[in-house]
Amino acid sequence: MQKTSLYIVYYGWLMGCISIAYFAGLMLHLPLALVIGLVLALAFLIYKQTNTIITSSNDNNISVSYALLFMGISMIGQKVVMLSDKYGTWDAWAMWNMHAKYLANPEYWTTLFQNKDFAHTDYPLLLPANIAFYSRITGIEHLQTVSYCFHLLITVLIPVLIFTETKHRNIIFSAIGLYWLSTNVNHLTISSYQLADSLVGFFTLLAIIAADYIETDKRYAAITTSMLGLCMFTKNEGVLISLLFVAFHFRTLFKKGNFKYAIAGIALPALVLLIFKIVYAPHNDIVSAQGADTFTKLTEWNRYDLVLTSFRKHINEYYYAIACLFALHFFLRLLGRKAPDKRLLFVFTVLCAYMVVYVLTPKDLEWHVNTSLNRLVHQMIPATIYTLIMVYSNTFSFRFRSAFAQNQ
Repeated sequence: MQKTSLYIVYYGWLMGCISIAYFAGLMLHLPLALVIGLVLALAFLIYKQTNTIITSSNDNNISVSYALLFMGISMIGQKVVMLSDKYGTWDAWAMWNMHAKYLANPEYWTTLFQNKDFAHTDYPLLLPANIAFYSRITGIEHLQTVSYCFHLLITVLIPVLIFTETKHRNIIFSAIGLYWLSTNVNHLTISSYQLADSLVGFFTLLAIIAADYIETDKRYAAITTSMLGLCMFTKNEGVLISLLFVAFHFRTLFKKGNFKYAIAGIALPALVLLIFKIVYAPHNDIVSAQGADTFTKLTEWNRYDLVLTSFRKHINEYYYAIACLFALHFFLRLLGRKAPDKRLLFVFTVLCAYMVVYVLTPKDLEWHVNTSLNRLVHQMIPATIYTLIMVYSNTFSFRFRSAFAQNQ
């Protein structure tokens, strides 16, 4: 992992420390000053355990890299300002920012969970806890500004992370990925919604990148699982993503030598999530609604048809080029009688799992798909962009070296 990427991992951990310490502070009625001290203690402990982790740095084309990053960040800042609504979308002011307002009130925060119908109070607390934490420091009247800045930073960090990790493989492909993430209106519009979906994509991306480095340092197993744990504490979909990720990387994560690091990384976020779900959160509407009609839904082809049609239409409209590159990789691997890249196969499996969740929804299916599909696909875009750059960089690099060797 590049040194710059590790700094971004530290920020991910900081978000986790803040959300866990703040939640503990609310439960134990701790003053904010003590919560801040707990955050700093957790952050220092993590830093002491990871500051010697093996990283690399690549100084090739450093001036070009800085120039590209500066232009990319500038374009993101300009476009997000133009695309953003003052209070975010409906889900922002009726759910995520509203949750943060409740959490910012340490006396009455538990009243949040009395709303069981429309506000999705079963969603975990990483995002609203961070916004509430910073809002109490800056002043609760600045909560909306805190929320905007928080999401803008995540929107910027995703392309910076991808570019940092891929530029040494193929700076042309990395620059194309950076340009797409910095200018694509659909991607930036969803990023500006002030929702948790970009954060889910951010933690998923960090987990995938860290997993690529486990063989170089066992502590990357802890980074991988900690990012999965924070993904779970961000949104309910994070649990599904984490379970599938562990299934794909089970041998690597839990082989002898890596097991204790993998458990150490996920233990605290998983424990906090378990406490939240058991003690405070109401039942999830999709899970609690399953019963006698579940099998009936699974056997109704028209439900699959509606979901598949919606996925196909959305991807063709907004992600056609990405889908073509995705399909081309699978086709080339099929021709070569090789398994597809595990990272892309993971993304594909997550999207298929989302389709099954839609089929099982107790809500009106068409309404549910139309109001959330774009955000679920958005969660997988960072991991997809990163993996496509890595896959095609390896392919073209190998062919160049082979041709050069033959000419010698």
